[in-house]
Amino acid sequence: MLVAAGFHSDSLIFRDARKANWRRGLKEAKAVVCDLATAEELPKAFRVVPFPPVSEPSLEELKRYEQFVGTPNRRWRAE
Repeated sequence: MLVAAGFHSDSLIFRDARKANWRRGLKEAKAVVCDLATAEELPKAFRVVPFPPVSEPSLEELKRYEQFVGTPNRRWRAE
């Protein structure tokens, strides 16, 4: 996605936050694109670009399912 947005692939650094020492080398980065949970673990000095792991339309659909399950004897209406 970042390459499609115009970033050169050689300028990107990828890290797996589940692994030890994943922060190594991030001081040289101009910004860190990460999920919201990882953003909370980074020092405030970093320029963080957080993204939600679930899209807004998916969240809305999950809320509709929650309403359906929580309300007995109602017919499901897909929108």
